[in-house]
Amino acid sequence: MTPLVSIGGYAVPAPSTYSATTATLVDSGRNVQGYVIGAVIRNDIAKIEMSWNFISAADWAALLSQFSPARGGSFYNDVTFFCQDSNSWETRQMYVSDRTASLYLRNEDGSVRGYTGASLSLVEV
Repeated sequence: MTPLVSIGGYAVPAPSTYSATTATLVDSGRNVQGYVIGAVIRNDIAKIEMSWNFISAADWAALLSQFSPARGGSFYNDVTFFCQDSNSWETRQMYVSDRTASLYLRNEDGSVRGYTGASLSLVEV
């Protein structure tokens, strides 16, 4: 089965929630009559928000490392995802935005077992 999201060759663990946003980038302002004057700079910019009810510490670290140059990743990555606009799989260059997670449980040796409420956003370049 095709993963819902993959980063290069890395299959993202199945998220508990998946939300897609499509944005239009507009350069605009208001004139002296108060009307918007603007121009579309770019259409159909994708943003994906995902969350996990629980994700292991190892899976969370592996996912985040895809966007970390210090851990062998890259700030920009080719991300394949299910696009709401085309109703098909698309690959676009994206970066990771906000990442949050709540510590779930620690093992007896003090290591972290996993996280609850982990979430992140992927934004098209």
